[in-house]
Amino acid sequence: MKKENNILTLTMILNLLITIIKLSSGLIFNFSSLIADSLHSFSDFITDIIANIANKIGNKRATKKHPFGYGMIENISNFIIGIVLFLLATYILIESFNSKEITIKPIIFIILITTIILKLIIVFILYTKGKKLKSSTLIASAKESSTDLISSVIVLIVSILLLFKEQYPILKYADSIGSIIISIIIYKISINIIKENIEYLLGVNEDNTEIITKIKEIINKNKKIKDSSINLMKIGKYYNLYLTIKLDTNITLKQLFNLENKLKKEIKSAKLKIRFIEIEAKEYN
Repeated sequence: MKKENNILTLTMILNLLITIIKLSSGLIFNFSSLIADSLHSFSDFITDIIANIANKIGNKRATKKHPFGYGMIENISNFIIGIVLFLLATYILIESFNSKEITIKPIIFIILITTIILKLIIVFILYTKGKKLKSSTLIASAKESSTDLISSVIVLIVSILLLFKEQYPILKYADSIGSIIISIIIYKISINIIKENIEYLLGVNEDNTEIITKIKEIINKNKKIKDSSINLMKIGKYYNLYLTIKLDTNITLKQLFNLENKLKKEIKSAKLKIRFIEIEAKEYN
């Protein structure tokens, strides 16, 4: 959708701006936690590019060659985002052991508060618009951006702790510990994203109340059906429907055949994004 692309483009620009601010500041002040945070922000920029491309491809219409459309590209892109985050977390963890002692200056707090406000705006836009447009890509980007927001808050806390390192020498390790915590947070989010999208790529059961309710309404119109069970499986943007119906034993094969065809026709005409329908008839006890 055009709206999704516009949102992703806006957040992409903001993420690039945040990355430049954090990275340049981190390098100037030799602040390892801030550099780690900037790399996390840069991953937001990269994943926004991936999500933008995936969104354009994913919204193409289904064809004979691709009867389920291109919606699964969103899950593939989210899987790539998860891998990128996992690799980033590994790099940050390694670099956390190479942090140097720094002196915190007031400007660092101004930088951190500014970037936190910008990140809050990004998360709010992505999450609210993602829910409204029912876009898994925008929602996934919002989740990834929220971890960057958390890491920025951690850097702010580290900065405050480093102000007291002269009184409490142990606090000189706050920078390294902050980087380690950031890497752990990113590890957790990346593993969840990878796991979730592997499940979707393999095909997962979907509990879509709206679609299931409409299917039940169609089934209830047919008095010969005494009971039923509905199983939806999401593949990309489309669904497979596995429907079990229970009937009286006195129904003929011809009646059963006509009933199954009627159900398939009515379900497909309801435009529920169902590409495949399998109906199993059982005896009603």
